[in-house]
Amino acid sequence: FDSQRIRLSDFSTCCSPRLCTAMVKTETSSSVTMPPFEAATYSRKSSFTDVSDTPARRRTWSTSTPKFLGNEVLSSEDLKTQRTESGLTQCRKDKKGALTGVFIPTCENMWGVLIFLRFYYIVGEAGIWQTLCAVLLSFAAAFCTTCAMSSIASSGGLVSSGGPYYMISRALGPVVGATIGIMYWLAITMLSVLECLGAVEALAMAAPSMRFPGFRQALGSASMALLALAVWGGMNIVTKLGLLFALVVVFTLFSFYLGLFMTGPGTVSPDVPGSEYITGLSWETFQSNWSPHYDSNVGFGTVLSLFYPCFTGILSGANRADVLKDPPRNIRIGTFGAIVFSFFLYTSFFLLWGSVATDTYLKGNFLDDHHARRLSSGGDISEEAGRLIVQTVVWNPFPNSAFVGIIIASLSQSLQCLIVAPRLLQNMAKDRLMPALRPLEKLSSSGEPVHALLFTYLAAALLVLIGELELVAPLLSMCFLMAYAFMNCSCFALTWLHSSTWRPSWIHQRRWRLLNLLSCGSGFVICITIMILVHPVWAMAACLIAIGLYAFVNWKVEAKEWGS
Repeated sequence: FDSQRIRLSDFSTCCSPRLCTAMVKTETSSSVTMPPFEAATYSRKSSFTDVSDTPARRRTWSTSTPKFLGNEVLSSEDLKTQRTESGLTQCRKDKKGALTGVFIPTCENMWGVLIFLRFYYIVGEAGIWQTLCAVLLSFAAAFCTTCAMSSIASSGGLVSSGGPYYMISRALGPVVGATIGIMYWLAITMLSVLECLGAVEALAMAAPSMRFPGFRQALGSASMALLALAVWGGMNIVTKLGLLFALVVVFTLFSFYLGLFMTGPGTVSPDVPGSEYITGLSWETFQSNWSPHYDSNVGFGTVLSLFYPCFTGILSGANRADVLKDPPRNIRIGTFGAIVFSFFLYTSFFLLWGSVATDTYLKGNFLDDHHARRLSSGGDISEEAGRLIVQTVVWNPFPNSAFVGIIIASLSQSLQCLIVAPRLLQNMAKDRLMPALRPLEKLSSSGEPVHALLFTYLAAALLVLIGELELVAPLLSMCFLMAYAFMNCSCFALTWLHSSTWRPSWIHQRRWRLLNLLSCGSGFVICITIMILVHPVWAMAACLIAIGLYAFVNWKVEAKEWGS
């Protein structure tokens, strides 16, 4: 080392400032004149770009300063102060905790349109006990994946606006991160499509005159275009409306709860179609709905594919990791709290629906064939039956208030997905792992990923032409489950192999290592099991696509200085 001019970047990988100090000769003479230190930098440069994320700082040394290397190393408190002064990090008072930064956004992303338009159908088909099995299986997958995500966050997964991709790729490696990132981007895009189609279906229920041949595809395409324009024109405005959207979701849930408790034979007019099947909360009805009553071509896999998307918002905390006070702790507490709370919420809804009406009513079979339209697969419920169920059972303080809440809640979640997906795609393009994504790296003059937004919109516009919730939900579930399975498998392998790059906070405690192996191994098995139960052929196709994507990224990636 040069004892007179020392760069921090020359020994940035040293494990201890004290060790570095011992390596430098101590000069105690006060007569030595030190030249000014002009280029000491403390920033970590990006692995794939030549631009540092932190501008160089200048530091001048007085003649009385001893020439110890330890003096060159900025303390964490000094680093925090300087970065705050340069505007590179938010003030701590602007950061969010586990409640507002993770719990509420995660719940908002999980509580989608399927709660309002498909829960009664799921209970009518699967019965109460098989429905609870689907809830428990989905919860187990979400719980194990949250354990893996918490480990990644505490293992040096750097937080940024890149969200879960940035964190995963820096903790598990670039190839695994890119594979999970692509699957997660596709899943988020499909979730936006699902919520958009749900809003269209709710609109068709509230206004039957809007129904015409192909109305789902036409209205869905128009809605998706308007949502993309809204995101492009005012991302900040959309983000600030998050609290309003959350209140709408809570109000809609309250309307459903209140209606289920209040509905009974005395509150429903005999002239309403299907009124004879409504019993109100009844133990006899609960017992009759305990066992499944599947129609033809409907099975456990069908109802599981319709329910599982309700547990697919568990990475929402990682999407906002850059605004959290303590990302590892906040992500762990907030996400676990959200999935446990949602588990009891979903369970209570299913128990109430199974106690308030018979399976004939819940499946929409109380209408004649002239009104009831179904898919050939038998996995759908007619708009007319759904309209009557929501208007009769759910509390509506003003006409169609429940449908208005469903539409706003669905569109808000679709908007949130369209905000997250382009940023995720742009961060993958910025790492330059795949040449095909490089055009999406560019940002607009205002710093928005417009190229990635356009690409995401084009993918969503094609997917919305599917036009059916029952067809989009299984595809969405496959993408999420494949991403979660990769996360659990990677964490299991790194823990099993005692990788030196895998450094979660519990790694040196044997009991926690064993629990992590059990959790991640179980999570991988559960995710693959759900995929096979939903659709074996699609599960095989999803696995082949993920493996092929992993092999392609591993082949294409150039030697980059990712370090440890």
